[in-house]
Amino acid sequence: MKIVHTADIHIGMTNYSKLDPETGLESRLLDFFQTFDFIIEQAIKEQVDAFIFAGDAYKTRDPSPTQQRGFGERIRKIVKAGIPVVMVVGNHDTPNAEGKANTLDIYSALEMEKVYVSRRPEFLQIPTKAGILQVITAPWLHRHDFKSLGDLLPAMYQQINPDTPAILVGHLEVEGAAFGSEKGLAIINDVTIPLSLLTDRRLSYVALGHIHKHQVLNKEPLVIYPGSPDRIDFGEEKEEKGFILADLRPAQASFIFIPTPVRKFLTIRVKLQENDPNPTQTVLQAIKEEQIKDAVVRLSIDIPASVNKELAMDQIKKTLSPVFYIAGISRNVERVERELLTDQTGVERLTPVEALQKYFLSKKYSPEKIKKLEKFAAEILS
Repeated sequence: MKIVHTADIHIGMTNYSKLDPETGLESRLLDFFQTFDFIIEQAIKEQVDAFIFAGDAYKTRDPSPTQQRGFGERIRKIVKAGIPVVMVVGNHDTPNAEGKANTLDIYSALEMEKVYVSRRPEFLQIPTKAGILQVITAPWLHRHDFKSLGDLLPAMYQQINPDTPAILVGHLEVEGAAFGSEKGLAIINDVTIPLSLLTDRRLSYVALGHIHKHQVLNKEPLVIYPGSPDRIDFGEEKEEKGFILADLRPAQASFIFIPTPVRKFLTIRVKLQENDPNPTQTVLQAIKEEQIKDAVVRLSIDIPASVNKELAMDQIKKTLSPVFYIAGISRNVERVERELLTDQTGVERLTPVEALQKYFLSKKYSPEKIKKLEKFAAEILS
């Protein structure tokens, strides 16, 4: 039995975004839809038996109608391909008041065939073309409800038929997991689940969501975070993004991680030298050495205090024009301790012009520049 396991698509992330001229939508919204489309296409191509979504469909608890429509259209495409969908509610899908509908409830309310949405721990038996898939769910709960999992999950493990694959689908923060960018946009609950609670050997596979960094926490049974399938910010610049294709058997499983073709995030760092005769050209060359087309790029330039030539920012921005989005250009000027402009002579004995002359010399300005500045100073002082 084959399944696709993904989570944390966070539709509605619009940082580093601009309006798409053709659709009028945020360009990063379209990025996330395209990433989800790729996962769905692969699921259909692989003819998987079930599509597992482990929570956090949206960025916020109140997605826009456009975001809901986009997500719903894609879920419908999976179902039309004859693939059942199992979704658990994540922290970004959960309302801040008990009794209020969550963002995934619409699929249950419409009774969409082959779509199973779980908002509380439960034991499900999902019909697939390869037989029954047993699913134990552990959605995101209100803080005071998490302690109930210690009793509920072991009780449900007892119900597992050993002749049929069984999985646990949870949107959880599990002990030992390495965090990604979710800490920057988390709806904080500060409840960590012991890994040992999820490693019952009767399970074939544990499909987790919530942590954005792909990682395998346990091998028997497999306990896996697929990570977020698209990049949220520069904290994920070097992370490969993707989803899981798993092959299930009773009490065992194997998997492969399939990368998603997401937009590149790139930081370009340039450290200028004190004796650089053309610092602008140095920066331009550093940019040209990178693959910047259609990437989200930020540029950081370290500038020694002794560099007195101005950077031609217009040229730098022009060279960056092939990028998708300029996330920032920072000029980090080295700060040096100020030198005393006097030796044995008290500063109070210097005239303003003499003090300026000593300052210009300490900055190692050229004679021509000093002469020009002295002229301006004289005009101001007069």
